[in-house]
Amino acid sequence: MRQAQLQRAWAEYMLAGDNSVDEAQDAAASPVLRMARLQSSAQEMPKHKRQGMYQDYYFDQKIDHFGLRGNETFRQKIYINGDSYVPGGPVYLFNSGETPASPSYLAAGEPYALAKATGGMLIIMEHRYYGVSYPVSDMSGPNMRYLTLENALEDIAHFVRNAPAFVNKTVGLSIGPENKWIATGGSYSGNLAVWLRKLYPDLFHAAYASSAPLLISTNFYQYDQVVGRALPCAQNISEAVLTLDAVLDSGDRSLISSWKQAFGLGALKSDSDFAGALTDQLSNTVQYYMPPAKGSGSSDAIDTLCRWFSRSYNNPLQNFADMTAAYIRNNGIDPVTAYSSASGADNIDLYQDGRSWYYQTCTQFGYWQAAPPEPLRRLRSKYVTQEWQSKPCRAFFGEGVTGQPDVGVLNKKLGGLFPNVTRVVFVNGLNDPWSELSVASDPSVAAINMAYGENVVITMSKASHVTDFYFSSSRTDFGVDIARKRILAAIKSFL
Repeated sequence: MRQAQLQRAWAEYMLAGDNSVDEAQDAAASPVLRMARLQSSAQEMPKHKRQGMYQDYYFDQKIDHFGLRGNETFRQKIYINGDSYVPGGPVYLFNSGETPASPSYLAAGEPYALAKATGGMLIIMEHRYYGVSYPVSDMSGPNMRYLTLENALEDIAHFVRNAPAFVNKTVGLSIGPENKWIATGGSYSGNLAVWLRKLYPDLFHAAYASSAPLLISTNFYQYDQVVGRALPCAQNISEAVLTLDAVLDSGDRSLISSWKQAFGLGALKSDSDFAGALTDQLSNTVQYYMPPAKGSGSSDAIDTLCRWFSRSYNNPLQNFADMTAAYIRNNGIDPVTAYSSASGADNIDLYQDGRSWYYQTCTQFGYWQAAPPEPLRRLRSKYVTQEWQSKPCRAFFGEGVTGQPDVGVLNKKLGGLFPNVTRVVFVNGLNDPWSELSVASDPSVAAINMAYGENVVITMSKASHVTDFYFSSSRTDFGVDIARKRILAAIKSFL
């Protein structure tokens, strides 16, 4: 649950930066791309902005595309930016995935920059069961059954088929068969972009996927290994974790309780919940890491974390405890709400994005970030297992939801690391733990995907999760500017 909240907050923060594309790019051969350079001189304010800064629109979407609810519909939120649109230009569709759709993306971020540079239209579509786009009255187990990958993909396809009339009615712009649709997204929504290109090649001409974990896994222990590679103090943390596991193995309740108190987690009754809570700071520091801009005076998040373990007067476990207690205290975290595995199970009210994502992981994706097996080094306790992460699925959604999805079925259908698609730009930061499930997980995997068609694989050695999708291209110190120029060049070649 906490991960979804952090991801949403981070996305909003990233979009606050300057996300412009270098306008000194060579003029494109396409008439549409040439016209894009002239579009900014147009005087008439678009209809969707005359009525207020970016209207939210609603598309009547089918509750279930596969027969259970007939033609019943719900309202699915849509945003449209046609400011740079040239008739016949590309249409970039960004389904916001496991976060609510935000109008911030209409004026910042890589899909916006691509639309601006290519005379395109940008359409943002909210994923069912996120934000305000709910087809049900509450989030009880039975009501979650319409939240499937298949329905989510068909939502997008159904919208695209009906987009000409919808776009003309809402913003007064014309699109038709001559427009090329490009699916875009980051993280899970990056998966959606690739899978749309694979399953609906008649609708989507190309795709751009940032940090897409295409290989679906229920035992994602590699996440921890990337965290370890990114942290210079990883060995100290590993030693602390081994000591902690010995404490938990001892069964000495007094000793265990004293250490829970030292970590600021005394309210957690479950030893596994306690062990799981210790992954929070480590994971988020690496997954959302951004090196401070030169001359900014900002501290480096990784350096700040590792500084705790440079205190030689304490053993590694005490340093880990002091660091975690400060993190809990400084961020105002309620340990029970944030880290108790069954917290919120009985709350079936709407507008819980974390609950929606947990359901998707319970039923189709897993993505359980377990401790690596022996003899691999690990920065998380052996008590952090896939069983511990999946067990609450039943409490949240009913006995039929076991938390052990058959991911082999989806991997076979969608291709896993080898989706067999063409005209896709795959982008990954190699400090991103999720890159281990991406086409950038191994050079041979990347090479096979590039050889299959007009695919482009771009990696950034110092970047992390969806860095290219959100972050400012004005930074030149860790490869984002170069990556974004390559993304634009690839998209132009597809057009």
